[in-house]
This record gives sequence, C-alpha cells and structure tokens, in this order.
Amino acid sequence: METREDKFTVKTYECQADRNIKIVSLMQYLQEAAALHAEQLGLGFGRLNEIDSYWVLSNLRIEIARFPKWNDAVVIKTWPSGYTRLIATREFVGRDQDDCELFRASSQWMVLDKQTSRPKNLFHLDLSLPKTGPKAISGKLKRPEPQNDYSQVEQVRVPYSSIDLNGHVNNTEYVRWGIDALTRAFKLKGSIRFVHATYLSEVFEADQLDLLVSSTKSGQFSVLVRRAGDESNVYVMEIGC
Repeated sequence: METREDKFTVKTYECQADRNIKIVSLMQYLQEAAALHAEQLGLGFGRLNEIDSYWVLSNLRIEIARFPKWNDAVVIKTWPSGYTRLIATREFVGRDQDDCELFRASSQWMVLDKQTSRPKNLFHLDLSLPKTGPKAISGKLKRPEPQNDYSQVEQVRVPYSSIDLNGHVNNTEYVRWGIDALTRAFKLKGSIRFVHATYLSEVFEADQLDLLVSSTKSGQFSVLVRRAGDESNVYVMEIGC
C-alpha cells in the first residue's frame, strides 16, 4: 500500500471569523490530496480522460478532533484502502505541525463514464488499486438516509462558479450550501464534530435546487438537497456539533 503526505498552510481566505478553517476549505484539502495521489499512482485526471471517464466522490465522513487555525500547517496523509465492483475507498488522516491529530476521514469514489454519466465496473479497468487496506475510521462507512421532517430554507440556482473541471458542481459546493442553510435555520452551538456527506446525483450550471434542513435534540443536523421540479434527491449531509 502506497501512501502520500501533503502539507497545506491555512490561508486567511480559508478561515471563519474565529480564525478556524472553514469546513469547506478543509474538504478542499482532502480533494486536492486525493487528486495528487491519484496522479502519482497513475490513476488521475489524465489517465481516466484516456478512457473517457472521471472520478466522483460519492460518500465522505470526516471526524474532527480540532480545527486548524489561520497560518497553521496541516499535513494530510492519504491512501487507497480497497475497492468493489463500483466503489473505491480512500482514507485520510490530518495532523498539525506538532504531529498532533486534527481529523480522520473515510471516503468512497466512483468512476463515471463521460458520455452516459453511469458508473463503470472497476473490475474491468486496469487501475492497479489495492484490494483492501487499513481504515482511518472504524466500522462500515454507511450512507446517511433522508429524514422525514425537513423544512425548506431556500432555493439555489447553480452558478457558473460552482462548476469544476469535470463540468459539474464540485463536491465541496454542496457542503458550502448546506452549512449556509443550517446557519440560517439554526444557531449551531459548539464546534463541528463530524460531517457525513453523500452524493446521489450530478448537478450542473443553472439547475434549480431546493435546500431543506432538519435537526435533533442531540445536536445533530441534516441537510437534504433536491432538484426543484421533480424533487429527486441529489445530496444528503449530516453534521454533529
């Protein structure tokens, strides 16, 4: 199993008013670390482009011990940890400049066909992925299920700035919208302990999305994003504070 470590320095524009890094910026670090390692392993953007495909994130859970602050160093270690017919898994561990743990994350990815947007059978692709590997978070990585008691907060028309190099909404944009929606609806008390995000469908520029939120007495919050009109679910996120 080959691992990779990348060092990031928290910039001013990546921080909240309390000087802690935004969860969106932290997830962008994970995305960049994964992309860099995929390139190193010969599984990156260029390689998949040759087979008319691209990687998409389908499920991610990040558990946070402490948020890094402005100007802190963040060292992210990442490694692939197995695959099935449709899903490849990847792990992350983040540490600060003193080698103290900041967070752990587990993720699931799919390879989509550019023409059909359907997932490809990983068993039929020569990606040289490890069949298994150690996990950063114990237990099976489940997918959050939509709740029954959501309230709609707003509707979003997907802007051009949310589209990434694969031509669809970047995975971190859903998190940004979700955090904003929860902040409008609830007063989030305390630091975020975990974020669990599941991606159900691709979204493109000018699509209309409904943002819905719910909460529990135990300090857990949920976001559901639906496509306006047909009300199909495109994204579910759970946050614990």
